[in-house]
Amino acid sequence: MSTVPERDGEARAYLLRPASLAVFAILVCAVVFAVAWQYGWRGGLSFDDSAGDAQAQLQAAELMLQSGQYAAALRQIAPILANSQNPRYRQARLLQWQIARTQALAIPPQSPQRRRALSHLVPILDGLLRLGGWTPTQWRSLARDAAAVGAYRLSARFWTAAAATDPGSAQEDQRQAARALVAGGDPAAAGQIVLNLAAASADPAQQRSLFLQGAEWLEGGAGAALALNRCEAILARKPLLWQDRTIVLFMARLALAAGKPDLAARWLHRELLRSGGEESSR
Repeated sequence: MSTVPERDGEARAYLLRPASLAVFAILVCAVVFAVAWQYGWRGGLSFDDSAGDAQAQLQAAELMLQSGQYAAALRQIAPILANSQNPRYRQARLLQWQIARTQALAIPPQSPQRRRALSHLVPILDGLLRLGGWTPTQWRSLARDAAAVGAYRLSARFWTAAAATDPGSAQEDQRQAARALVAGGDPAAAGQIVLNLAAASADPAQQRSLFLQGAEWLEGGAGAALALNRCEAILARKPLLWQDRTIVLFMARLALAAGKPDLAARWLHRELLRSGGEESSR
């Protein structure tokens, strides 16, 4: 029996084996190149600062945050935070805040450690405010986060930034800023914001409610004299508000509290005459 065919088969197998290995190697290189290109490699030799590395670090940090590994999560994003030119830098700054907030809120309430942790959150929030450039949704999210950890003044500033970037929701954002200021112990500033909204409003019912709320907060925070002065300035621009009996009575009470009884008497007398005229005409 001849062994020539067997030898030919062995020769062909010997020749195909290197070819198969070469094809396999080419395919592997192609896959590696495609993946590297997808994750930001554009021909450089270093992958340290690639978008792919940064994204992987962010994803790893998020997983560690979810499992309570706060220090490890911060270590993951440390290289990104060290380079403000990194395309993922802003995302890393937000994640840094989320890690710090979650870690602080995980500490038992009323403990000294919790109070210290919360105080360390303020510089991070302030840094995000100064960094700027956030979307209206991000501004509002940061405002709520700030209020949740007791940073009410920063919350108000975040709401104000949201109002500046989204005119369509500016009034509601400014009202939220005013509420944050009241919660933070500054009703005078809150009252001035709301009085400004009243002056800018074209809706009579809205003007009335905003005026009364703003005047009440301003009086509570800055005293009757200043509130009276600011309210008179608003009423000079919105004379129709004088037709509202509740506002007249409020202004009369404010004048009495500010030590101006003659002014209060004049307004009340005018209101009585107006009310009497309306009754006689019926």
